Parts: sequence; structure tokens; C-alpha cells
Amino acid sequence: MNQDWQSIAAIAVVLVTAVLFIARSAKRRKKPGCGGSCGCGK
Repeated sequence: MNQDWQSIAAIAVVLVTAVLFIARSAKRRKKPGCGGSCGCGK
């Protein structure tokens, strides 16, 4: 019984970590503001 919950917990930790890495990666791809080519001062 101990290995069952430990295996489930380990898989949950791996999945949460993977989701966090993917979310951070997606946020980094988006450029804040307009990109700077319109002359708005950003």
C-alpha cells in the first residue's frame, strides 16, 4: 500500500513540474508591449 501512494505522489509532482515549466516557457515567448517598432516609446 505504501508504494501505491508514493508512486501516485511522484507522478503528480512530475506532472505539476512539467506544467509549470511549460507555462513559464509560454510566458517568455510573448513580448511585452508592442515590440518597439511603432514609435510609441515602449
